[in-house]
Amino acid sequence: MNSENRQQHKTILLDASSAILLAKAGFHEVLAAAYCIRMSDSVFDEITSNRLPGSSEYRKLLQEKLLEVFPVSNPSSQGAADTTLQRLDRGERDTLLLFHAGHGNFVITDDGAAARYCLSTSVPFVNSLLLIRILHHSGMVGGSSYEAGFQSLLALGRYSERVREYARSCPDSELLFFLP
Repeated sequence: MNSENRQQHKTILLDASSAILLAKAGFHEVLAAAYCIRMSDSVFDEITSNRLPGSSEYRKLLQEKLLEVFPVSNPSSQGAADTTLQRLDRGERDTLLLFHAGHGNFVITDDGAAARYCLSTSVPFVNSLLLIRILHHSGMVGGSSYEAGFQSLLALGRYSERVREYARSCPDSELLFFLP
């Protein structure tokens, strides 16, 4: 895909928990085809230096220029004085700082505290379960792959019953903004 076509894609900011889940479920390549993926250097380092699941997959996406990694050098100078934001793990905090700095259209997070922050501050976000629905709705993931991926993510993730039910029943109209 040429860079001009990639620039027309929405840009997502991916945190470590979601990146790992999506790689384990085999959706990292579909994600890279649908969106411009960005992550903070702390998220990339967390995944790759600890050899977590997805390490080689995200290294390859970076090498193929399908992933951009951004440094977040001094969080306090970027408006991170918000104590709620400061209490998040570094990767989630840095992902949200990148969003606030204008580096993405929305955030993908499967971290409960980060999701609560997004809800309280109107940061557009989805979790991996909803992302698979979005990719299915857009035609990028077929029916059987969608069902298998959704079930895989349910088994891999630590989702509350409320989150599981919302992912199953969320009206498609609420997901339109997130379509590739």
